[in-house]
Amino acid sequence: MIAATEKALVQELVEAGERRILGYQYHTTGTFPDQFEEYLRSTPGLRTPAAWSTFLGIVEGDDHGDDLGLRARARFALVVAGGNLRNEEDSRHGDGAVPGSYQLMVDAIRLLSRSKLAPELDLIEPVRIRSARPVSRTDQMKRQSLSMIAIELELVLPIGVFTEEPFELRTLHVDWDIPAFGNVEPPLPAANPDAADLIELGDPAP
Repeated sequence: MIAATEKALVQELVEAGERRILGYQYHTTGTFPDQFEEYLRSTPGLRTPAAWSTFLGIVEGDDHGDDLGLRARARFALVVAGGNLRNEEDSRHGDGAVPGSYQLMVDAIRLLSRSKLAPELDLIEPVRIRSARPVSRTDQMKRQSLSMIAIELELVLPIGVFTEEPFELRTLHVDWDIPAFGNVEPPLPAANPDAADLIELGDPAP
């Protein structure tokens, strides 16, 4: 769930670019590297716009005693980066052709604020924007004329619960889609499987 949420935050930006909502596309995306300065050192030609996301932790939560379990109020960070070899100011302001970090920040907020991201995440509330602040420029950021802004987001995630009562497995139905026979195409399982098994489980041996 946490990993899927990290990826969904970045994917919102990628898809908006592909659908031409933004007027530009993201060239570098992922989850925030652990050793970021070393990451930049090993990626001297970092392509921008760029965006990374990371989990910051759970700040509070409450449990209503239902199947959603703990409603965890979690914080994530989305870091956007603009670059411009002309000068540092253009990496922030943009130059009319290449967006700067300020525009990346504003566009990301517009996309993510009030969004529930991917439906399969089952977010309880839309994304909230908590803050946005510039990232202090490191030596590698200066060398590559990068300007970065970190956006702090808050999401309410349903943690769920384990099944309280163990269930008794008595039968197991299995459908088989066999490549040699064809019929193995998404979505799976196929409506007409190539073979099927019904396994009935008896009492364990004494």
